[in-house]
Amino acid sequence: MAKQAFPGVQTGGGFMSKLIGAAVTFAVLVLIVKHPAESAVWVKGAFELFIALVNGMAQFFQGLMA
Repeated sequence: MAKQAFPGVQTGGGFMSKLIGAAVTFAVLVLIVKHPAESAVWVKGAFELFIALVNGMAQFFQGLMA
């Protein structure tokens, strides 16, 4: 049995999953090239959402410790 470099990560995959991944990647690249300002706003919004989630989790755990 061959060892995996990263446990739990499947290196293989069916043709359909690779096709879907390529289509999503292509769509994101087209979106970035055609609408760079809107893409930047969306990325900024996603980053702000991530920061808000991290802050919320930090406040939750601080509340548990108090």
